[in-house]
Formats: sequence, structure tokens, C-alpha cells
Amino acid sequence: MMRTAGRVLVSALILLPLSAGLWAATPRSATADDKVAFTISDERIDESSGLATDFDNERYWTVNDSGDEGRAFALDQDGEVTGTLSFRAEPIDIEAVAFHDGRLYLADIGDNDAEREFVTVYYFDDAEPSSDSRSYRSYDFEYPDGPRDAEALFVDDDGRLYIVSKESDGGIYAAPENPSRQGVNELERVADAPAFVTDAVSLPDGQGVALRTYVSVEIYDNDDHEQIARAPLPFQRQGESITVSLDGESLLVGSEGKDSEVLQVAIPDEVKKASEGSSTPPKKESKTPKPSSSAPASEPSETSPPTAGPSRVGTMFSLGAAAVVALIAGLVVALLKGR
Repeated sequence: MMRTAGRVLVSALILLPLSAGLWAATPRSATADDKVAFTISDERIDESSGLATDFDNERYWTVNDSGDEGRAFALDQDGEVTGTLSFRAEPIDIEAVAFHDGRLYLADIGDNDAEREFVTVYYFDDAEPSSDSRSYRSYDFEYPDGPRDAEALFVDDDGRLYIVSKESDGGIYAAPENPSRQGVNELERVADAPAFVTDAVSLPDGQGVALRTYVSVEIYDNDDHEQIARAPLPFQRQGESITVSLDGESLLVGSEGKDSEVLQVAIPDEVKKASEGSSTPPKKESKTPKPSSSAPASEPSETSPPTAGPSRVGTMFSLGAAAVVALIAGLVVALLKGR
């Protein structure tokens, strides 16, 4: 028994430096600066898989993911449901919600088995909660490199839609500037993405786009889609949502589950400094994509094979760190039982 305990102790000592090296990449513990903005306690919302901010009406929108009917929930600043928007469709797996220029987008893009021929983004102009079920409009999209799972949608300052896939070699896919409601639109892979992105949101005043993973928030440039900042996020059981606070000064991150807390976290300092030092004023107008009667002609594009950049490797290390820590805990328990 002592020989077994000795082997356990040696193994734990070997793994300890590795876990210390990875610890910096793991989700951080909540601090005093991480304020609980609100708690989503409505019993109808048990898998909040996205958040969006409607600045004009001072409210948020959220959705449940797979298994729910066609609906979105309007929330006030305290997280209380003020109404629902129901529509006459049977979505497969809505995973993201976005709001831009008076238009609400609901992204039915979840595909855990990577088998869907196309995904759908529903949209609603002048979205308002109502007791009546309403009609909808939608765009269908297909990937240039085959089906894949996704949970993130964002809209840039010009109203262009982007879908971010959720996989170890994730990618950022741009929709056509003027997608068609007739037929299926082909997405274009424009950049690599961090591993396992679960939501995304465009930041105010052209500061970039925030991509969240289970362990971090990654800020990417609007034009080149290059990483400009990265910060760890507080641990959440299943962190799958991110949006901008109503005052535009911070980020809100949420998790699936009943009575889920939405935390307020700071926008990384690098982003604020870059924004304050920029001589380029923010854009005053935005152009929401307008439906066209036919899909725009486009030439097939070749996609370069994805590479594992620093952001992707960092996220993979973060996810692996938790497994290492859990293993060490198990070894220590075994040691104590063997004494």
C-alpha cells in the first residue's frame, strides 16, 4: 500500500508544475470587480444561449437553445421578462441572438453532429414583445467547407452578418453583403477564430468584436479580424452568452441553466486605450442588409487551411488545465486513502 501511495505522490509532484503553468490560462475566480448585473429567474428560460442589447428601447433579448419553440424573450435591466416575441416557425437549434439598427436576429445555427445542409438566421424589423405570434423573414446559409457547429453570430457596423463556428479549428464566416431570401447564400471564411467560441458581439464605436469562449473573451479587429486583446472570464458552469451593457461601458456574460447569473465584466484595457487614442471618429450611419430578389453572383473562393494561432492554442490550454487539476485532486485522494 505504501508503494502505491509513493507512486501516487510522485505522479502528483510531476503534474504540479504543469498545472501551475496552465493555471494562468484557466477561467479566473470572480472578483469584487465582477458584478452580478442581474439573474435570469423566469422558469421559461433554462438554457439562455445568447444575449443581445437593444439600446434604443433599453432592454436585452435572450433565447433558449435546441428544443424550444420559435420565440425570444425581452428582458429589462434587472433581468425580468417584459414580454416575448413568438414567430411561426419550427427552429432546429437557435444558439445566438443579435440586435442591430432596429433589427433583431435569431440564429438557428446549432449543429452538434455537423450534418445540416444549411443554417437559418431569422430576422424581425421593429421587434416588439407581443402576445400574438407573428410572421418572420429569414436568410439561409451554407458553409464553403462543409457543415459545422456554431453558436455565435455578430453584425458589423455596416450591417453585415458573421457566423463563428464552435470547434477546435474554428473560423469566422462572413455572409454576403446583401444576402438573398431566395435560395441558399454561401458564407465566406474570412479568418480563423479561437477554439470553441460560444457567442459574440460587436463593440460600440468600432472598437472591434468580442468573441467569448468558455474561459476567455477575445477582442478582434473589425477590418482584418486579427486579435487585439484577450482577457480571462470568471468561471461559469456553461458560459454561452455575451453582450454589451446598456451604458456601453462593459460586457455582460451569461450561462445556461435555471436562475443563471449574468456577470458584468470590464472591456479589456487595451481596447479602451486604442479607442481613446484613435483619430478616426465612429461611423454615424449603418446599413442593415436589405433582402434581394436573387442571390448575388460570386466566384468560388479557395479557403486556406486553418492554423493554430496563439488565441486558439491558449484556449485549448485553458480547457486542458481544468482536466489536469482534476487529475491531481484524484491522485491526492488516492494517497490519503492509502495511508
